[in-house]
Amino acid sequence: MGNDYKIGVFLCQCGGRVSPAVDLAKLTELIMADGLVAHCQTLPFSCQAPGLAEINKAVTELGLDRLIVAGCESRLMAKRFEDELAAVGLRKGQIEVVNLRDHVAAVHELAPEAMAEKGARLILAAAAGLAAMVPSVEAKVELNGPVMIVGGGVASYAAAHELAGRGVEAIMTAYTDNIWDELRMLHEHYPGERLYYPRLEQVMREVEQSPLVRRITVGELSGLLGRTGDYTVSFASPEGGPARAYQAGAVIACLDGEMQNQGSDFGHDGVSVICHTEAEELFWVKGTPKGRYVFWINDYEAGLGQFAYLSSRAAWNMARYVRENNKLADVTILYNHKMQIPLSASERKHSRELEVKWLAYDGALRPTVQAGYLTYCDPADATEKELAWDRLVLSPRRAVGLEARRVAEILGLHAHDNGFLLQNHAKVRPEMHGRDETPLAGSASYPCDLSEALRQGRRVAQQIAELYDKAKAGQLYAPRMVCVVDESKCIGCGLCKEICDCGGIEPVQGRGGNIPRHVDPMLCTGGGTCAAACPYHALTLQNNSTAQREARAGKLAAQLGELDVLAYGCAWGGLAAADNAGSKGLAYDPRLHLLPVGCIGQLDPSVLARAFLDGANGVLLLGCPPESCHHSYGLDHTWSRVSLLKKLLGLCGFDRRRIALAHCDMNQPAAFINSVNAFLATIEQLGPIERTPQNVEKLQGVYDTVNNSRVRWVLGASLRRPWEEVYPGDQRNALNYDRDLLGVIGEELVASRVRRVLQREKRPMPVSELVEAIAEKQDAIMDSLHEMVSEGLIHRQHRDGEAIYTLPLR
Repeated sequence: MGNDYKIGVFLCQCGGRVSPAVDLAKLTELIMADGLVAHCQTLPFSCQAPGLAEINKAVTELGLDRLIVAGCESRLMAKRFEDELAAVGLRKGQIEVVNLRDHVAAVHELAPEAMAEKGARLILAAAAGLAAMVPSVEAKVELNGPVMIVGGGVASYAAAHELAGRGVEAIMTAYTDNIWDELRMLHEHYPGERLYYPRLEQVMREVEQSPLVRRITVGELSGLLGRTGDYTVSFASPEGGPARAYQAGAVIACLDGEMQNQGSDFGHDGVSVICHTEAEELFWVKGTPKGRYVFWINDYEAGLGQFAYLSSRAAWNMARYVRENNKLADVTILYNHKMQIPLSASERKHSRELEVKWLAYDGALRPTVQAGYLTYCDPADATEKELAWDRLVLSPRRAVGLEARRVAEILGLHAHDNGFLLQNHAKVRPEMHGRDETPLAGSASYPCDLSEALRQGRRVAQQIAELYDKAKAGQLYAPRMVCVVDESKCIGCGLCKEICDCGGIEPVQGRGGNIPRHVDPMLCTGGGTCAAACPYHALTLQNNSTAQREARAGKLAAQLGELDVLAYGCAWGGLAAADNAGSKGLAYDPRLHLLPVGCIGQLDPSVLARAFLDGANGVLLLGCPPESCHHSYGLDHTWSRVSLLKKLLGLCGFDRRRIALAHCDMNQPAAFINSVNAFLATIEQLGPIERTPQNVEKLQGVYDTVNNSRVRWVLGASLRRPWEEVYPGDQRNALNYDRDLLGVIGEELVASRVRRVLQREKRPMPVSELVEAIAEKQDAIMDSLHEMVSEGLIHRQHRDGEAIYTLPLR
């Protein structure tokens, strides 16, 4: 074959579900005639022990280094083949699974020979993708240095305690030398939680005495550089002077949320109307004088009903303390009738014994604070009543403080819709990333009580300790399918870091300061939408690159009939729905040719343009339902790329409807078929693209334009960032942006076509000939020529008083 790769194809009979519907002998003939494949073999069941033994034997004896198994669902079987074939050197990315059963045999009513022809097109497309692959080397990850616990939250002690118990060294940062000062001020973050203090004190003492834990007093966190296993963490010096830097193998963030008062809207004055933190300081510092205490659980009225449980638990703990220490105090907890009283049976009994009253009010009518009284509506009889008070205690407003936000930003953690830091990372399988994003614990991640904050600290420490155990045993490896940066192409623009939701793109010290030009393989989930957005193609998704997808799309497109359609289905939406359609035997038009992709956000616009250039007359992208994307808003990013292709097709005189984005629920295969049939009907109405030299030149211009760095930059500016709630419907100035984008791609399309004509003709050309060659308005061509001459991209000369243009010599 003359290639440095050897591809083997194994056709699975699937217990008669593929054969005799597909003529496997004909399929073998078609595959081997192409020249891409070195070996093709038919097996009764490729996934069972005898079949796997045959595959192992063929790999070993023939030296196959890339495999295609044509059988059933890749979503279910790819991992099995990867696990079973790892012993013979095949890893993720080197094995493709083509669903011959559910995408061909079970869903079309064709002659076996025609079934074989369609199967061959899909298999050869997969082979072209494998042929273009540059396999990555399996990278072992070492963890150098202790675990750095930053943020100063109380969960730090639980995390340090767990790490020490598992023999892992840790450095724990603090803002004060005295740990008891931290305990004394803990009520500012966790009011009403003193029942947990004895256990916490014990943990703090053990941490203080542990030889594996180093507690350091530092100033503000100022920087984080490096990747998993080799971090440099910098802090401002508390005494002034140069920053302090520490080396760490991993970083844990322990950040406490803030408790803020409700403000004058609820009558808060800090004296008689107070919040939980002020009440706790009052009770434990000044004691509990007699009088009438009312704890109003006003979270619903403050628009924070989801936190009513926490507020009511804190109120109960403080109410219990008051009654246990002063029998003359009268205590009532007033709560919205929507809320369930958060007490166990024994606590309810204790509440009755202490005579702590729980009083419900009708949530439809907000209680009114008056001097000495609280007016509320009784839900039992719809009558307004009054509750006398000497001290009114309101629920706090829970928030992430400025300092916690600043630390989170340095660590690459973004606040989400609710303002807290709980990560909404990609919803992917565990093997798709080496570890979670920066381990995070504390009430800044999401409001919680002290017990939960400590549990979070223990949990993240357990995760990190497991990584250290694997690294120590030499068994910690980076995932195979992650993004890498070509430093020779990266200019440090930062777009990839902005749109990455897994936190895998890291800044490193370099020319111009901190340039985001490295990827932490232990954080990257392989979503790839950042690589598809890079203006300079500096990012590549290893073992699943844009070059591979272009090769796959081009190979399939070149084999398609005039009314055939090339489609992409994401593993969580379109592909899954197609698999389910096959398992249910739901027939659909055989002119659809579906290629699998982990997320349609991985599809660089160059892949879509390549499909049209090489023969496709229609391209359909089948993604997840709206707002259900598993990979870093890949669905939204795809919308922008499809919009770009629509604009370019329209500018070239082609119908914009030749490319479309559809949404599929994996559990609704009938809806998937409706989307497919509707798009095929559109393509049938439009007919094929006439492949005249001029039309082919236009499609080449489309391909060149989507690879233009200026176009990709402008497109990247519109992509949804992880912290943005909606896109693109609510985008500010959306129409103005769209007009600007259209102007940019129009200019670059003309420029690319002019360059292409000059490159093809290899001679000086006047404007009149350029206008005739690319059939564009003369004014647009003149503007483009003027820009390219000023930028030195083409040369202008004059002959007999007429300007002529040529490409510069290389």
